[in-house]
Amino acid sequence: MKKILFLLCFCIFSFLPHKVFALNEVNIYFFHSDNCDICKQEKVYLEALKERYPNMRVYAYEISDPTNYQYMLDAKEMFQQTGVGVPFTVIGDSAYYGFSEARKGTFQKQIYEYSNQKYKNELGQKLGITYRTDLEGTVQDYKENDSYQVEESSGISRKPAKNQNIYDKYKVSFYLVIAGIILSIIAFVLYQVDKRRMKQQ
Repeated sequence: MKKILFLLCFCIFSFLPHKVFALNEVNIYFFHSDNCDICKQEKVYLEALKERYPNMRVYAYEISDPTNYQYMLDAKEMFQQTGVGVPFTVIGDSAYYGFSEARKGTFQKQIYEYSNQKYKNELGQKLGITYRTDLEGTVQDYKENDSYQVEESSGISRKPAKNQNIYDKYKVSFYLVIAGIILSIIAFVLYQVDKRRMKQQ
């Protein structure tokens, strides 16, 4: 009976997600101006991306604030970027000046790669912002030749379904609870079968 129970446990847990804590948090540092139309386009795009990559965090810095402007200058120096003005975006440890249609695919590829591999978070360390490496879940595989269109709203952030958020956050826990219930039922049935067999003997 113990061997059967062990085999059942092995089979059930082999179907659970192999990467329980698979994702890194991806920090995006977005330097922008309220008077910049291209910045507004990028802001809308980054908001839309959150639905595809819930593990990304956007830290926005409006450069009319002198402190934020200095942060941007420091970041450009750190990444040896010579471009003038905004938008200036740092994703993980990669920096980009400007925004265009071509940038959209580049941003998604970078977010995907940093979701699955650790990075130094150099700018984050300077700004006092850390990132987690133990987030539950997975992100959609990025394939170079695929078209990665993201539905962009008018700039108004859409709230994802509350129930979906709860499910995503505790997905692995749900799997474990279900597996535990199944194992309990199987153990009870096996115990009853074994008990009857003992009585018959």
